[in-house]
Amino acid sequence: MKLFYHTRNICRHNYLLDVLCGSCRYLSSSCRFEKGIISAHKQLTQRGDRVIIIGGGDGRTAIAAANLVGSDGKVWIFEGGDRSCLQISRLLDAKGLSSSCSVRHAVVGPLIDVYGGDCQEALSLSPADLPECDILELDCEGSEIEILRHLCIRPRVIIVEIHPFHFSEEPTWVFNRLQEMGYRVVYRSGHDGIEIDHDDCLELLARSRIYGGIMLKNGATTPVVVAAVLNLER
Repeated sequence: MKLFYHTRNICRHNYLLDVLCGSCRYLSSSCRFEKGIISAHKQLTQRGDRVIIIGGGDGRTAIAAANLVGSDGKVWIFEGGDRSCLQISRLLDAKGLSSSCSVRHAVVGPLIDVYGGDCQEALSLSPADLPECDILELDCEGSEIEILRHLCIRPRVIIVEIHPFHFSEEPTWVFNRLQEMGYRVVYRSGHDGIEIDHDDCLELLARSRIYGGIMLKNGATTPVVVAAVLNLER
Protein backbone atom coordinates (compact mmCIF):
# COMPACT_ATOMS: atom_id res chain seq x y z
CA MET A 1 0.00 0.00 0.00
CA LYS A 2 2.85 2.35 0.89
CA LEU A 3 4.61 1.58 -2.41
CA PHE A 4 1.41 2.34 -4.31
CA TYR A 5 1.07 5.67 -2.46
CA HIS A 6 4.62 6.75 -3.37
CA THR A 7 4.31 5.57 -6.96
CA ARG A 8 1.08 7.53 -7.38
CA ASN A 9 2.66 10.69 -5.97
CA ILE A 10 5.76 10.35 -8.15
CA CYS A 11 3.56 10.10 -11.23
CA ARG A 12 1.33 12.95 -10.11
CA HIS A 13 3.98 15.50 -9.19
CA ASN A 14 6.85 14.71 -11.59
CA TYR A 15 7.19 15.22 -15.33
CA LEU A 16 7.48 11.89 -17.14
CA LEU A 17 10.48 13.04 -19.22
CA ASP A 18 12.29 14.16 -16.08
CA VAL A 19 11.74 10.80 -14.41
CA LEU A 20 12.88 8.83 -17.46
CA CYS A 21 16.00 10.92 -18.21
CA GLY A 22 16.74 11.69 -14.58
CA SER A 23 16.60 8.06 -13.48
CA CYS A 24 19.21 7.08 -16.08
CA ARG A 25 21.54 9.89 -15.07
CA TYR A 26 20.92 9.29 -11.38
CA LEU A 27 21.87 5.62 -11.66
CA SER A 28 25.00 6.43 -13.67
CA SER A 29 26.23 9.08 -11.22
CA SER A 30 27.13 6.82 -8.26
CA CYS A 31 24.61 8.66 -6.09
CA ARG A 32 23.90 7.54 -2.56
CA PHE A 33 21.95 8.56 0.49
CA GLU A 34 23.02 11.94 1.96
CA LYS A 35 25.76 12.41 -0.66
CA GLY A 36 24.69 16.05 -1.11
CA ILE A 37 25.57 16.96 2.48
CA ILE A 38 28.69 14.79 2.47
CA SER A 39 29.93 16.46 -0.75
CA ALA A 40 29.39 19.88 0.82
CA HIS A 41 31.46 18.82 3.82
CA LYS A 42 34.24 17.54 1.57
CA GLN A 43 34.43 20.90 -0.16
CA LEU A 44 34.19 23.16 2.88
CA THR A 45 34.98 21.36 6.17
CA GLN A 46 38.58 21.58 7.31
CA ARG A 47 40.86 19.79 9.74
CA GLY A 48 40.39 21.10 13.27
CA ASP A 49 36.90 22.48 12.64
CA ARG A 50 34.13 22.36 15.23
CA VAL A 51 31.03 20.90 13.60
CA ILE A 52 27.44 20.90 14.84
CA ILE A 53 25.01 18.52 13.16
CA ILE A 54 21.30 18.96 13.83
CA GLY A 55 19.48 15.86 12.70
CA GLY A 56 22.03 13.05 12.73
CA GLY A 57 19.93 10.53 10.81
CA ASP A 58 21.85 7.30 10.29
CA GLY A 59 25.22 8.87 11.10
CA ARG A 60 26.71 9.06 7.60
CA THR A 61 27.27 12.80 7.61
CA ALA A 62 28.69 12.65 11.14
CA ILE A 63 31.25 10.06 10.05
CA ALA A 64 32.19 12.15 7.02
CA ALA A 65 32.59 15.29 9.12
CA ALA A 66 34.58 13.48 11.82
CA ASN A 67 37.01 12.06 9.26
CA LEU A 68 37.54 15.54 7.81
CA VAL A 69 38.11 17.42 11.09
CA GLY A 70 40.45 14.75 12.44
CA SER A 71 41.61 14.43 16.03
CA ASP A 72 42.08 18.20 16.30
CA GLY A 73 38.41 18.88 15.61
CA LYS A 74 35.11 18.10 17.26
CA VAL A 75 31.67 17.01 16.04
CA TRP A 76 28.49 17.45 18.09
CA ILE A 77 25.41 15.59 16.87
CA PHE A 78 21.92 16.56 18.08
CA GLU A 79 19.36 13.88 17.16
CA GLY A 80 15.76 13.65 18.33
CA GLY A 81 15.19 9.93 17.73
CA ASP A 82 16.49 7.60 20.43
CA ARG A 83 17.03 4.75 17.97
CA SER A 84 19.10 6.98 15.68
CA CYS A 85 21.18 8.22 18.63
CA LEU A 86 22.07 4.64 19.51
CA GLN A 87 22.85 3.79 15.89
CA ILE A 88 25.09 6.83 15.45
CA SER A 89 26.97 6.09 18.68
CA ARG A 90 27.59 2.49 17.62
CA LEU A 91 28.79 3.55 14.17
CA LEU A 92 31.19 6.11 15.62
CA ASP A 93 32.56 3.50 18.05
CA ALA A 94 33.03 1.00 15.21
CA LYS A 95 34.88 3.61 13.14
CA GLY A 96 37.08 4.68 16.07
CA LEU A 97 35.65 8.20 15.97
CA SER A 98 33.83 8.39 19.29
CA SER A 99 36.62 10.38 20.98
CA SER A 100 36.08 13.36 18.68
CA CYS A 101 32.26 13.10 18.51
CA SER A 102 29.45 13.70 20.96
CA VAL A 103 25.88 12.46 20.40
CA ARG A 104 23.03 14.12 22.30
CA HIS A 105 19.42 12.96 22.36
CA ALA A 106 17.94 16.40 21.71
CA VAL A 107 15.57 18.32 19.48
CA VAL A 108 16.73 21.78 18.41
CA GLY A 109 13.92 24.16 17.53
CA PRO A 110 10.40 22.91 16.77
CA LEU A 111 9.52 19.23 16.68
CA ILE A 112 8.28 18.65 13.12
CA ASP A 113 9.27 15.24 11.76
CA VAL A 114 11.52 13.03 13.85
CA TYR A 115 11.62 9.55 12.33
CA GLY A 116 14.60 7.92 14.06
CA GLY A 117 12.69 6.46 16.98
CA ASP A 118 11.07 7.89 20.10
CA CYS A 119 11.67 11.58 20.89
CA GLN A 120 9.62 11.88 24.10
CA GLU A 121 12.70 11.81 26.32
CA ALA A 122 14.74 14.11 24.06
CA LEU A 123 16.07 17.35 25.48
CA SER A 124 14.51 20.46 23.91
CA LEU A 125 17.04 23.12 22.92
CA SER A 126 16.57 26.64 21.61
CA PRO A 127 18.51 27.55 18.45
CA ALA A 128 19.74 30.62 20.35
CA ASP A 129 21.59 28.33 22.78
CA LEU A 130 23.72 26.50 20.23
CA PRO A 131 27.46 26.80 20.99
CA GLU A 132 29.97 28.45 18.68
CA CYS A 133 31.15 26.29 15.79
CA ASP A 134 32.85 26.50 12.41
CA ILE A 135 30.39 24.32 10.46
CA LEU A 136 26.65 24.06 11.09
CA GLU A 137 24.75 21.26 9.33
CA LEU A 138 20.94 21.39 9.34
CA ASP A 139 19.14 18.21 8.25
CA CYS A 140 16.08 18.60 10.45
CA GLU A 141 13.00 18.07 8.29
CA GLY A 142 11.56 21.60 8.23
CA SER A 143 12.95 22.87 11.54
CA GLU A 144 15.66 24.66 9.54
CA ILE A 145 13.34 27.68 9.26
CA GLU A 146 13.03 28.41 12.99
CA ILE A 147 16.66 27.49 13.63
CA LEU A 148 17.92 29.98 11.05
CA ARG A 149 15.39 32.56 12.21
CA HIS A 150 16.65 32.48 15.82
CA LEU A 151 20.31 31.53 15.29
CA CYS A 152 22.73 33.70 17.26
CA ILE A 153 26.05 32.15 16.26
CA ARG A 154 27.72 32.81 12.90
CA PRO A 155 29.70 29.75 11.83
CA ARG A 156 32.03 29.95 8.84
CA VAL A 157 29.82 27.55 6.86
CA ILE A 158 26.15 26.60 7.06
CA ILE A 159 24.96 23.48 5.23
CA VAL A 160 21.18 23.15 4.90
CA GLU A 161 18.94 20.42 3.53
CA ILE A 162 15.73 22.25 2.59
CA HIS A 163 12.25 20.71 3.03
CA PRO A 164 9.63 23.15 1.61
CA PHE A 165 6.77 20.68 2.08
CA HIS A 166 7.35 20.86 5.85
CA PHE A 167 7.04 24.64 6.30
CA SER A 168 4.64 27.41 5.33
CA GLU A 169 7.23 29.97 4.23
CA GLU A 170 8.20 30.41 0.59
CA PRO A 171 10.64 27.76 -0.71
CA THR A 172 13.31 30.44 -1.24
CA TRP A 173 13.11 31.59 2.39
CA VAL A 174 16.35 29.83 3.33
CA PHE A 175 18.28 31.63 0.58
CA ASN A 176 16.92 34.99 1.65
CA ARG A 177 17.66 34.35 5.31
CA LEU A 178 21.22 33.23 4.63
CA GLN A 179 21.81 36.43 2.65
CA GLU A 180 20.36 38.53 5.49
CA MET A 181 22.76 36.82 7.89
CA GLY A 182 25.74 37.71 5.70
CA TYR A 183 26.25 34.41 3.87
CA ARG A 184 26.92 33.58 0.24
CA VAL A 185 25.69 30.29 -1.26
CA VAL A 186 28.61 28.42 -2.86
CA TYR A 187 27.21 24.90 -3.22
CA ARG A 188 23.88 23.55 -4.51
CA SER A 189 22.94 19.93 -5.14
CA GLY A 190 20.19 17.40 -5.04
CA HIS A 191 19.90 15.09 -2.05
CA ASP A 192 22.21 12.51 -3.58
CA GLY A 193 25.01 14.82 -4.63
CA ILE A 194 24.32 15.83 -8.24
CA GLU A 195 25.32 19.49 -8.30
CA ILE A 196 22.88 21.96 -9.85
CA ASP A 197 22.86 25.62 -10.82
CA HIS A 198 20.74 28.34 -9.26
CA ASP A 199 17.84 27.98 -11.70
CA ASP A 200 17.60 24.20 -11.26
CA CYS A 201 17.80 24.71 -7.51
CA LEU A 202 14.84 27.09 -7.60
CA GLU A 203 12.88 24.67 -9.78
CA LEU A 204 13.46 21.77 -7.41
CA LEU A 205 12.43 23.88 -4.43
CA ALA A 206 9.29 25.20 -6.12
CA ARG A 207 8.17 21.78 -7.35
CA SER A 208 8.79 20.17 -3.94
CA ARG A 209 6.46 22.65 -2.25
CA ILE A 210 3.63 20.09 -2.23
CA TYR A 211 5.45 16.78 -2.59
CA GLY A 212 9.00 16.00 -1.55
CA GLY A 213 9.93 13.39 -4.16
CA ILE A 214 10.87 15.48 -7.21
CA MET A 215 13.50 14.66 -9.86
CA LEU A 216 15.06 16.75 -12.64
CA LYS A 217 16.28 15.53 -16.03
CA ASN A 218 19.89 15.64 -14.81
CA GLY A 219 19.07 13.14 -12.04
CA ALA A 220 19.08 15.61 -9.14
CA THR A 221 16.44 14.78 -6.54
CA THR A 222 14.87 16.55 -3.62
CA PRO A 223 15.49 17.59 -0.94
CA VAL A 224 17.83 20.35 -2.11
CA VAL A 225 21.14 20.82 -0.29
CA VAL A 226 22.84 24.20 -0.15
CA ALA A 227 26.01 25.37 1.59
CA ALA A 228 26.86 28.99 2.31
CA VAL A 229 30.02 30.70 3.58
CA LEU A 230 30.12 33.74 5.79
CA ASN A 231 31.08 36.91 3.94
CA LEU A 232 33.83 38.32 6.17
CA GLU A 233 34.09 41.53 4.13
CA ARG A 234 30.74 42.82 5.37
